[in-house]
Amino acid sequence: MKPTGFTVLLLCVLPAALVGYLLGVVAYSDLPPLPRYAPLTLVLLGFVELAMARVVRDRVARWARSGARALHPLQVARAAALAKASSPTGALLFGVYTGLLLWLLPRPAEQARSDAVVCAVSAAAALFLVVTALLLERACRTPERPDDYRALGSRL
Repeated sequence: MKPTGFTVLLLCVLPAALVGYLLGVVAYSDLPPLPRYAPLTLVLLGFVELAMARVVRDRVARWARSGARALHPLQVARAAALAKASSPTGALLFGVYTGLLLWLLPRPAEQARSDAVVCAVSAAAALFLVVTALLLERACRTPERPDDYRALGSRL
């Protein structure tokens, strides 16, 4: 499995931002107000992935150094799959919220200002999710130094 590249994330953000902006242009008046708790799920998932990244990184490093109990390979594969799914999802949400925010900023209406705040916080939460997903993905990698490979080989 290849690491998530910057271009993949950029290809998620740009069209999604266009969709978010067009959503504001075409259908904003028909949409209900954005819920203030919308970014909460993204923040919680980001913290879960951050904690998982730390656990996986520490367990893999400890196992390579001292032969401590290793994580089961399926646990690491599941964490990597979660990270691979979360980073483009976060990038898409970041794009949509940013596009809608760009449309809302010049609007003087009270509801538009309230929705702009929710969009800004949601975009920040989506960016946090992307960063934590990339950290988790990186933590799931096998050690890259030749010394680490020798240490891994002696424990297999």
